[in-house]
Amino acid sequence: MILGAVVLAAACGPKPSARVEKVEICTEVGDYGLLVDAIEITVANPRSLKGLTAADFDLVNNTSGAFIDAATGKPAEAYEDDCIVLSRKGKVLRIEATPFGKDGRMEGFFKRVPWELHCAADSALNVKPEQVSAEHIAVLEDCIHGEFSFGGLTREYMLHLPKDANGNVIKNVPLLVWQIGGGEYNKDIMTVAMANRCLVSLAKEGVPCAALVFALANPNYSYSASLYPEKIELIDRNNALQMAFIDTLIADGTVDGSRLFCAGASSGGGCTMRFMMQFADRFKAAIPCCAMDPIIPIHKVDETYPGQFTDDVEKVWTSDKAVYKWDGSNMVSGPMDVEAFVKLPLYFVHAETDKTCKVASTYAYSQARKRLGATSDKVLIYSDEDLISWGVAPMMAHFSWVPLLDDYSEGSPMNWLVSQL
Repeated sequence: MILGAVVLAAACGPKPSARVEKVEICTEVGDYGLLVDAIEITVANPRSLKGLTAADFDLVNNTSGAFIDAATGKPAEAYEDDCIVLSRKGKVLRIEATPFGKDGRMEGFFKRVPWELHCAADSALNVKPEQVSAEHIAVLEDCIHGEFSFGGLTREYMLHLPKDANGNVIKNVPLLVWQIGGGEYNKDIMTVAMANRCLVSLAKEGVPCAALVFALANPNYSYSASLYPEKIELIDRNNALQMAFIDTLIADGTVDGSRLFCAGASSGGGCTMRFMMQFADRFKAAIPCCAMDPIIPIHKVDETYPGQFTDDVEKVWTSDKAVYKWDGSNMVSGPMDVEAFVKLPLYFVHAETDKTCKVASTYAYSQARKRLGATSDKVLIYSDEDLISWGVAPMMAHFSWVPLLDDYSEGSPMNWLVSQL
């Protein structure tokens, strides 16, 4: 009897302190880097997790990841309410919270203060970023990675394919191909995929549409690249490679060839324009965002007379050497299908005060298309106030892809695209 009492007392004794075996984080791609959605802590003894509540935990230095707070217009501060929700499965404690920037709170433009998780009930459950042993990235970790070769080039790609409720890939879906910006040139495919929400935007909205992005290497793409035939030829060769890969997806029934869409920002906005110049008859719609100038020089130069940029763009589009196309053995210059090009609806997006790729490019492209007969185009120019409402500081007005990929409200560019799927 005495021995039994001792055993019973031990079983009902104080809860043991947690001994952490591993820490993992669940993340998603945000506008300015990865956001942490949840922290999962695995402990040696599940009894050490009993009795814990959300009130026992506090996150510090956890901000939205944006440069400014949309409500205040000031640098983003740590959340007052972390909205922590606890769940437990065996030895694993899952701590969900309002998504916060993986890199921590910003101090100025260069310093980051790391986030931390504090547990008032058991300091052994405190977590710092350096303790994280594994990271899961929503959507991206389910994407297909690969390489594709065409026309003398080999490029990495990442492809998201939507799935049904049973986890089976849905066949013959529409496809959005994203053209990357110059900041992602010559980078690995994961860096490209995490640069913005191009691969995850539609998926997070629950839209059953495939999304594709290629890691490109255009070391010679710069302002006024249109002055150099070898630079333009490389842009068009990259586009030909992407189109050849898309054809393989169509051939095996992965995507629907009648529902192809294209979008891109900055250098990618310029590449979107050239992609549509080459393959206007293949696409249903496109969104060039804050487009660069791989058609005629626009940036770093001034018009010699009002409307010069529009005149020059029109001359290129109607010339007999507008684009390069693959002839089966090489890229050769030739005319573009102007009729198909102007029938293809485009939604131009730019910020009025963009100093990296000035809004003159969007005005020139849209006005030249109107002259040639385009009637279905739309143009959206964000004001500084618009940008602030999406957490974009006016000094970073080039980041117009942030509201583009975040906004699905009525009349927005992404709503316009989805309505055509």
